[in-house]
Amino acid sequence: MQPSYRSGRRHVLSPRDERTFVRKVQINPRATAKDLVKILEETGTKVSISTVKRVLYRHNLKAAQQGRSHCSKTTKKRSDYGLQLHMGTKTVLFGEMSSGLMKQK
Repeated sequence: MQPSYRSGRRHVLSPRDERTFVRKVQINPRATAKDLVKILEETGTKVSISTVKRVLYRHNLKAAQQGRSHCSKTTKKRSDYGLQLHMGTKTVLFGEMSSGLMKQK
Protein backbone atom coordinates (compact mmCIF):
# COMPACT_ATOMS: atom_id res chain seq x y z
CA MET A 1 0.00 0.00 0.00
CA GLN A 2 1.33 3.45 -0.94
CA PRO A 3 1.19 6.45 1.38
CA SER A 4 -1.60 8.95 0.79
CA TYR A 5 0.73 11.97 0.78
CA ARG A 6 3.02 13.11 -1.98
CA SER A 7 6.39 14.74 -1.49
CA GLY A 8 7.51 17.71 -3.56
CA ARG A 9 5.78 20.56 -5.25
CA ARG A 10 2.88 20.00 -7.62
CA HIS A 11 3.36 20.53 -11.34
CA VAL A 12 2.31 23.92 -12.70
CA LEU A 13 1.52 22.48 -16.14
CA SER A 14 -0.68 19.43 -16.50
CA PRO A 15 0.44 16.79 -19.02
CA ARG A 16 -2.21 18.08 -21.43
CA ASP A 17 -1.00 21.69 -21.06
CA GLU A 18 2.55 20.50 -21.57
CA ARG A 19 1.65 18.70 -24.82
CA THR A 20 -0.13 21.74 -26.26
CA PHE A 21 2.79 23.94 -25.18
CA VAL A 22 5.30 21.68 -26.94
CA ARG A 23 3.09 21.65 -30.06
CA LYS A 24 3.11 25.47 -30.11
CA VAL A 25 6.90 25.49 -29.84
CA GLN A 26 7.20 23.03 -32.72
CA ILE A 27 4.97 25.27 -34.85
CA ASN A 28 6.98 28.40 -33.99
CA PRO A 29 10.57 27.30 -33.21
CA ARG A 30 11.91 30.88 -33.26
CA ALA A 31 9.96 31.89 -30.16
CA THR A 32 12.08 32.91 -27.17
CA ALA A 33 11.47 31.68 -23.63
CA LYS A 34 10.07 35.10 -22.66
CA ASP A 35 7.62 34.94 -25.56
CA LEU A 36 6.52 31.49 -24.46
CA VAL A 37 5.94 32.71 -20.91
CA LYS A 38 3.72 35.50 -22.28
CA ILE A 39 1.77 33.00 -24.39
CA LEU A 40 1.12 30.83 -21.33
CA GLU A 41 0.12 33.86 -19.25
CA GLU A 42 -2.49 34.74 -21.88
CA THR A 43 -4.09 31.34 -21.34
CA GLY A 44 -4.17 31.94 -17.58
CA THR A 45 -1.18 29.85 -16.52
CA LYS A 46 1.56 31.73 -14.69
CA VAL A 47 4.97 30.08 -15.13
CA SER A 48 8.57 31.17 -14.80
CA ILE A 49 11.19 31.18 -17.52
CA SER A 50 13.05 28.34 -15.82
CA THR A 51 9.89 26.19 -15.91
CA VAL A 52 9.55 26.82 -19.65
CA LYS A 53 13.19 25.90 -20.25
CA ARG A 54 12.84 22.77 -18.11
CA VAL A 55 9.79 21.57 -20.09
CA LEU A 56 11.57 22.25 -23.38
CA TYR A 57 14.66 20.37 -22.21
CA ARG A 58 12.48 17.43 -21.16
CA HIS A 59 11.16 17.22 -24.73
CA ASN A 60 14.59 17.74 -26.36
CA LEU A 61 13.72 21.24 -27.59
CA LYS A 62 15.34 24.64 -27.15
CA ALA A 63 13.95 28.16 -27.07
CA ALA A 64 15.43 30.69 -29.46
CA GLN A 65 18.02 32.98 -27.95
CA GLN A 66 17.28 36.67 -28.11
CA GLY A 67 19.91 39.30 -28.81
CA ARG A 68 22.64 37.02 -30.06
CA SER A 69 24.59 38.36 -33.00
CA HIS A 70 26.68 36.31 -35.37
CA CYS A 71 29.73 38.61 -35.28
CA SER A 72 32.04 38.89 -32.32
CA LYS A 73 32.76 42.09 -30.46
CA THR A 74 36.34 42.27 -31.69
CA THR A 75 35.21 42.18 -35.32
CA LYS A 76 32.74 44.96 -34.63
CA LYS A 77 35.43 47.09 -32.95
CA ARG A 78 37.77 46.58 -35.86
CA SER A 79 35.15 47.56 -38.41
CA ASP A 80 34.28 50.70 -36.43
CA TYR A 81 37.96 51.61 -36.20
CA GLY A 82 38.38 51.19 -39.96
CA LEU A 83 35.33 53.38 -40.54
CA GLN A 84 36.74 56.05 -38.24
CA LEU A 85 40.05 56.03 -40.11
CA HIS A 86 38.21 56.28 -43.40
CA MET A 87 36.19 59.24 -42.12
CA GLY A 88 39.38 61.01 -40.98
CA THR A 89 38.70 61.03 -37.23
CA LYS A 90 39.91 58.83 -34.45
CA THR A 91 37.88 58.63 -31.26
CA VAL A 92 39.92 59.46 -28.18
CA LEU A 93 38.90 58.90 -24.55
CA PHE A 94 36.99 62.18 -24.09
CA GLY A 95 36.31 63.45 -27.60
CA GLU A 96 37.68 63.35 -31.10
CA MET A 97 41.10 64.10 -32.50
CA SER A 98 41.39 65.01 -36.15
CA SER A 99 43.90 62.94 -38.08
CA GLY A 100 43.84 65.29 -41.07
CA LEU A 101 44.76 68.96 -41.32
CA MET A 102 44.37 70.96 -38.13
CA LYS A 103 42.64 74.31 -38.22
CA GLN A 104 44.89 77.21 -37.38
CA LYS A 105 43.71 80.44 -35.79
